[in-house]
Amino acid sequence: MRAPSRHDLALCASRGAAACVLAALACGSPPTSEAGVESPAVEPAAPSEAAQIAAADEPGDAAADVAAQAPAPEEGAPPAPPRVDSAFKCPDAPGPGVADGPREFFVSHRDAGCLWLGALAGNGGREVLIFIPAGADPQADFRVVYHFHGTYSEHLEREGPGVPKKRWVGWNRLEQTIGGAAELQATVPENVALVYPLSAGKRMEPEWRGWSNKAYDRMWMRPAPPKFTDDFAALHREVTAALTDDLGVHPSRLPAKVVAEGHSAGGIALWNVARDDDGLVRDYIFLDAGFHEWADGCHAAIRARGSGARVVLVIRDEGIADPLVGPNDWCATHPRLAEAWPKVQAECAADPKAKPKAAPGEGTIPCADWRRFAEGWPEVAEWCAGMAEDMKDVDDVLVRRTKVVHGDQPRHFFGGLRIPGLVDGAAPAPVESRSAGGPAQTKLRPR
Repeated sequence: MRAPSRHDLALCASRGAAACVLAALACGSPPTSEAGVESPAVEPAAPSEAAQIAAADEPGDAAADVAAQAPAPEEGAPPAPPRVDSAFKCPDAPGPGVADGPREFFVSHRDAGCLWLGALAGNGGREVLIFIPAGADPQADFRVVYHFHGTYSEHLEREGPGVPKKRWVGWNRLEQTIGGAAELQATVPENVALVYPLSAGKRMEPEWRGWSNKAYDRMWMRPAPPKFTDDFAALHREVTAALTDDLGVHPSRLPAKVVAEGHSAGGIALWNVARDDDGLVRDYIFLDAGFHEWADGCHAAIRARGSGARVVLVIRDEGIADPLVGPNDWCATHPRLAEAWPKVQAECAADPKAKPKAAPGEGTIPCADWRRFAEGWPEVAEWCAGMAEDMKDVDDVLVRRTKVVHGDQPRHFFGGLRIPGLVDGAAPAPVESRSAGGPAQTKLRPR
């Protein structure tokens, strides 16, 4: 195991806390659009969002605010266990069986904070990276954020001449989330732990004989043993063990509930997690990932299971995940398909493999999909009606519309950054100890 280097500590001591935060943020340099145009660092809130911020950001000590919101202990309940300082430690190397790309990423980003990398059974035996940004405070609690990446990002390779985007995009997206985690830790009272599982990418599925998709992993976090062993509850148990045993986080500093976010095709993992979750996740954040069945399916599963979680949608206006206007405007097209289904039903009954035209001038739709969309419309009509007003009257759904391009969202909105109601610029954690006594531990690297 390696401790923070003398160079790191000397830099922080000589240049101040801001230098440490800036160093941690360096790996998340100003995000650029897919076309290479720099995006704005902070997007101003819309008037309706500004009202939410004003209501949420009452002045006062952040720790006191958190304490005031905590439920009072029940009469006769045992006292809460004492909070104990963490004793951070950083692994020198990844675990066994790690592929070359993730291993290179680990080695090249160790100075950003503490990294852990290994294969975990709860992620189907694939690699999972855990990151604690520089400046973590041993006397502070943790906010744990699971980030499920998008298409092709299971492959980690540096960008370079002649390297196609589908091979370097994974490296880029992971760097974005690391930068976002560092910024989030500098914004909220807690430390931050980023958990970044890698998907299987393209793989077979139980009900198919051949490839059922050519890009993303629809079985991610969907247990179907014996072949499909992804299991979010099992993954969280393994991550907790890694945080406490290998990274030195004290168990009393870990939260009872975590945040799960998915970018782009990673949204399907959130839907799969919600189907089996009994209350481990408090917020499901869809970063341009609320495609048909994913966000609405996640919300339906939350309500069916009574987990009490919230769905948060970040949507680029008229982008690929806008359900109202754009290339996947399913809330606009599905009611038309439902209305037209009686007219094409006979054609589909005669030839189930037919692909009738949706409307003059529009493309064709396979009969199986047309039937599924038409028959499923009554179940999602209420969701789409809510989306038409950005869910303003739905307590457990929050919509954040944006102009930030799809490819930059992991950096801009990681863990709830710039989303009123999730992260509202909370004050830094108090300096005094909040632990159960004993000597104060050295910070991971002073912030």
